[in-house]
Amino acid sequence: MVQSIDEKTRGSNVILKLDMMKAYDRIDWAFIINIMRKFGFCSKMTDMIENCISNCWFSVLLNGVPSACSSTLLFADDIIIFSNGTKSSLKRITNFLAEYEQCSGQKVNSSKSGFILSAKASLSRANVVGGALGFSRIRLPTKYLGMPLYKGPKKSFLWDDLISKIAARMEGWEAKVLSPGGRITILKSILTSMPLYLLHVIVPPKTVMCRIERLFNKFLWSSKGQKRIHWECWEDLCYPIEEGGLGMRRLKDLVKAMSLKLWWRFRTVNNLWSNFMKSKYGYNSASFSGGASIHDSPIWKRLSRAGRACEDFIRWKVGCGKINFWHDIWVDDSALSRYSPPIGESHLLVSSYWRDNTWYLDHVRSIIPNEIVDSLYLIAVSSTRVDHPLWTLTANGGFTMYSAWNRVRQVSDRQPIFSKIWHASIPLKISFFIWRLLNDFIPVDTRIQSKGICMVSKCHGCNDIESLEHLFLFCPSVSLVWNFFALMFSVSLPVDGSIRHWLSAWFLSGDYVSEGHIRIIIPIFVLWFIWLERNDAKHRNMSFYPDRIRWKCQGKIFQLFQAGLLKRRNWKGDMKLASSFGCHYVLDQVYFPKMVRWIKPKEHCFKLNVDGSFQGRSARSGGGGILRDWHGNVSFYFFLPLKAKSALHAEILTLYHGLRICKDRGISKVWIEMDALSVINLVQNRCIGSWEVCYSLQGIYDCLNSFQFHLSHIYREGNQVADHLAALGSKADNLHIGSSLEGFNSLRGMIRTDKLNLPYFRHAFI
Repeated sequence: MVQSIDEKTRGSNVILKLDMMKAYDRIDWAFIINIMRKFGFCSKMTDMIENCISNCWFSVLLNGVPSACSSTLLFADDIIIFSNGTKSSLKRITNFLAEYEQCSGQKVNSSKSGFILSAKASLSRANVVGGALGFSRIRLPTKYLGMPLYKGPKKSFLWDDLISKIAARMEGWEAKVLSPGGRITILKSILTSMPLYLLHVIVPPKTVMCRIERLFNKFLWSSKGQKRIHWECWEDLCYPIEEGGLGMRRLKDLVKAMSLKLWWRFRTVNNLWSNFMKSKYGYNSASFSGGASIHDSPIWKRLSRAGRACEDFIRWKVGCGKINFWHDIWVDDSALSRYSPPIGESHLLVSSYWRDNTWYLDHVRSIIPNEIVDSLYLIAVSSTRVDHPLWTLTANGGFTMYSAWNRVRQVSDRQPIFSKIWHASIPLKISFFIWRLLNDFIPVDTRIQSKGICMVSKCHGCNDIESLEHLFLFCPSVSLVWNFFALMFSVSLPVDGSIRHWLSAWFLSGDYVSEGHIRIIIPIFVLWFIWLERNDAKHRNMSFYPDRIRWKCQGKIFQLFQAGLLKRRNWKGDMKLASSFGCHYVLDQVYFPKMVRWIKPKEHCFKLNVDGSFQGRSARSGGGGILRDWHGNVSFYFFLPLKAKSALHAEILTLYHGLRICKDRGISKVWIEMDALSVINLVQNRCIGSWEVCYSLQGIYDCLNSFQFHLSHIYREGNQVADHLAALGSKADNLHIGSSLEGFNSLRGMIRTDKLNLPYFRHAFI
């Protein structure tokens, strides 16, 4: 809107920037309560708010010190109005503002409010507008809610205030004593979030983003304003932990992700902003090419660029069919427009091909492949449902910033060793130290010499040259510590190699080693306390004492145990060694078999057990199920091959087929039982689901409307009949429905076990 201020029009374009007086003694509380009721707040909520705000007496404590009450209701409360500059338009605005002031008790602050005119507007026009409004003229660039408003190309100086705020916040934190782990936490939670508000609505110049990222990198590596070596550039820190980074995010990647979010909202949300943009630029999915003209606004240029990348990940679950039949992706994994729609039909909606509760596709059958046409008949259009957008990059179909960022960022190879060093059982500063160690970012003597600094190298454990591998692995004093713990845990240490090789030897030494296991914690603590011992010897003239390293490691393990950060599971396979560190656990779990039984349904009710089998996308998938009556007798069983894309997909498809068979056979009361708890939660909450399962879930909901049903979970041990049928389905060529058990001896035995109410046994902790 601001970019269009110079467009020619009668009376000129004008922007009003209003500042409201919101003092407590001016506000009309009844007005606030009435507005809340208009917005649909319940009487209980409005009464609570009224009781809180209508009393004019307050007692406020700020950080434990008595303080005066706030004089305003909120800050940064500017209102911006775009209008025509004719006298009649300005008269209507002033009349409206006067009426608003009378109703609410608020008042426009004329001294702080202003108006913006085109730079081409005459002085007489400015005088007319100023006289009608009683405001002074302000010029671009200016700010609105902290965001720069400008006309023309972006200038770096518009973001100087933001950079100054970030720098000031950093100076405040640098004055405190912060560990490297604390700096990482602040960077992730506070500093990197400061520019996010602006990135949602405007794209800063690249130079501005580089300046901000340099500040971030300086904060990470420096200390109390002192210049130190920046061991790594910010770009290489901005990878996920499992890819060797620190989990930071580049601003340019956040800008791209937020652009995708803007396009998602533009395409899927019906609100004033999206409707205005669609009307202004004449958007429709049939004619969108992803381009923008040189005269278009920056926001539309940004949206157009994002649209080209974003459309491939947007799918539509058909409801009322008000989406484009040919150009929106609502069946298959690409738009039907690739099959060349008939002349004059590219703009038609899905509902245009649906009449009298059936599809009319005769004239397009020669264009669209038969398998896609067949899949259309599984989709029903209903005027009572809405077309629902789905984001293919998430499991539930909802848009998330993380999924968008993960798509646009640069991807590196996964390095499993890095994911193991970051865990809640390991202090963050120690994890950061090990990350530096693995990347050769530790200032040992040889590393400093490689930076061009002349110095004499000396290992304080043996007087040899201090290199990374020597100090941490092969120094005779250090070897005593390694051999002590290696003997305790029966670990075979490499004869030579790097620190990465030694850590891998520990991480792979046990049968139960996972994140946070004691065999991961021990070598990490040894490396950490070797470094502390070296620093004490170098800078505090203390002797290098190997036993002190061992004692500190054992003491740190005991501290973690006392803090509740080291559980029994962290010692799995090595529980007998826990007492050597002073860690004594109460035996609070007993390994005991649990009995699982298949229960018959109530009289005149049937029970449907289903299960899906998924062995990976490259292998065959199948599903199977069985319906039994209240005596445990078989009504029917079925199994079939499936084209499933995941285990969840296989379970949902199997349930859908089982319910369809029940519906076709006139079953009215059914107890549905399965071992897939995730599917049960989806169905019970009537979730839409992801793109791959949304239509199958809708089919399940439509079938369930025909039943009196109960849905419950059973452990896999009690669902063995359905599990066996699913295995048969993965080997079958087509759907098989039967009731005779002739030739299915193993199946007959399991059904007899269920009928006799004999238990299966599930081994679990009780």
